[in-house]
Amino acid sequence: MAQNYASKYQKTIDEVFRLKSVTTDIINKGIRLDYQGVNAVSIYGVSTVVEGNYVRSGTNRFGSLAELDTTKETFTLSQDKSFTYSIDRGNLEDSMMVTEAGSTLKRQIEVVCVPNTDIYRLTTLEAYAVANSQTATNSGTTTTASTAYTKILDMQSKLDDLFVPAENRVLYVTPAVLSFLKLDTNFMKASEITEGKLINGQVGEVDGVRIVKVPTSYLPAKTEYILVHEEVLIAPHKFDTYRILKEVQGVDGWVVEGRRYFDAFVPTNRGKALIVSLSA
Repeated sequence: MAQNYASKYQKTIDEVFRLKSVTTDIINKGIRLDYQGVNAVSIYGVSTVVEGNYVRSGTNRFGSLAELDTTKETFTLSQDKSFTYSIDRGNLEDSMMVTEAGSTLKRQIEVVCVPNTDIYRLTTLEAYAVANSQTATNSGTTTTASTAYTKILDMQSKLDDLFVPAENRVLYVTPAVLSFLKLDTNFMKASEITEGKLINGQVGEVDGVRIVKVPTSYLPAKTEYILVHEEVLIAPHKFDTYRILKEVQGVDGWVVEGRRYFDAFVPTNRGKALIVSLSA
């Protein structure tokens, strides 16, 4: 790998821009899974029965007796990611210490690990919604300034009809879609978009729904909106291992290693509180 040695350089680094996680606020709020000692965890679901009319005579006055059914879902961890790099002592000394191990590890986590985790979580949500036909009525038509707000209302209505609580919904949008929303006069009348609400990507609210703008690259192709209740996504991290090795055979310097064992899941019953809208 190429090295740039210092001659008359300032002790300043041309840093890469980075974002804070945009999904932290919606994970593990409904269900938490304990993976201690295992890589797979199962949870149960319990059915209900229909109501009928009480009969005032006979032996089955409440109706026919039916045994409650149960379902089981198993969630197996699949994401075992890692990275490693070396920092030669000579390269460190000759580049004004800009590759100091601690700062490079922090940069690696913020620039690579955090975005990759967000992308995986959002992709998991989108894939579940598409696989289960949980899409907006007019999904498949590219959003314009005149339809941007209509799509949101359509998705909101579908979740309402599924008894999803109106509070704690989050809407993920691409920059292009957010631009159309800002041009939609009906949306601007009903929404609150202020620069002062930039919290973990949040750029405002509409109908009580938090709007979070994410880079286009964070969402699968053609995905414009993801509307989800914050108690849907289960995102366990079994462990994060980061270490700086100071004495490694064959290397006069440092070796940095990282490993992350994690995943993201959508359970069936809670997964109903999720809907996406796609472009053409």
